[in-house]
Amino acid sequence: MVVILRYKPLKLKQLEILKCRAAMAEDEVNELGHLKLGWEGEGELDRLIDERIEGRDCVHLKDYRFSVSEAGGDSRKISMSSSEVQIDNILIAGDRVFTFEVKKFNFDLVYSDTVWTFTGGDKFKNLMQQVSRHNDAFRYLLRQSGHGADFEVYSCLVFINPKQTIYNLPYGKNILTYSGVEKFLDRIVRDNHYSYDRLLEFLKSRRLTKSMYDGKANVDLESLRGGVYCENCHVGLERVNRNRYDCFTCLESFDLLTVTRRLIDELKILNEDWKLDSSIIARYGGNQISSSYIRRQKQRGNIDY
Repeated sequence: MVVILRYKPLKLKQLEILKCRAAMAEDEVNELGHLKLGWEGEGELDRLIDERIEGRDCVHLKDYRFSVSEAGGDSRKISMSSSEVQIDNILIAGDRVFTFEVKKFNFDLVYSDTVWTFTGGDKFKNLMQQVSRHNDAFRYLLRQSGHGADFEVYSCLVFINPKQTIYNLPYGKNILTYSGVEKFLDRIVRDNHYSYDRLLEFLKSRRLTKSMYDGKANVDLESLRGGVYCENCHVGLERVNRNRYDCFTCLESFDLLTVTRRLIDELKILNEDWKLDSSIIARYGGNQISSSYIRRQKQRGNIDY
């Protein structure tokens, strides 16, 4: 079994930090909610696939991203673009290639061959067009590897929210709702009979480990709200003694050094070019951690900035 891991998108991490520390525009709040749902949905399909391929000769690539063109960003705090292909899941099982585009929406939809709609009749978009474009781009990438003629790529659109209903959904359209995902995976997951090491090395060589449109947060360091926040649920931490902070929401505890490292990580996530020193880090933490402690931990080699 070969599994390539998934990492939380930089844009999502930036928006989670900014929600705690800065005033956000309405569209950024909406984008944060959309990205969180997408992250959760992708993780749910990851789990379903990994459970089935455990101990089997299969390949599972998560969040496979590759370049197809160049484009610019915009003037929002977090840049955004759709000019690269990102495939949520690629599974090679039974000597067949499957791709999955995962959607986790909190609303119902009505299927159509042309334009999908909300249940109230307003137009949405044809989600299968995205799946088709990604299929074409990935098949072209496979041809560049020299394996294009060997595979038929079977591309699926997956609605992972069990509470969502897709009305008028026809049979045989490569569209899976939550109730059908597990049955589909049970049917397709089989051991590969051939080695895919060369193909895997090629795909790794073309993979973008970071989106080419990930950018720095468009925010001044001085304008950020100081404090220490839980890295899991992003609420303020309470200091319970000299060396411990508690989160009373998720019931996690963090020692002083862990909290200090988290402050440094957040600053680098927001803008990797910021020049940091102990005073800046202390101020970013709401002066709950002294600059002398930060300098001492750096001298000991426990942190770096």
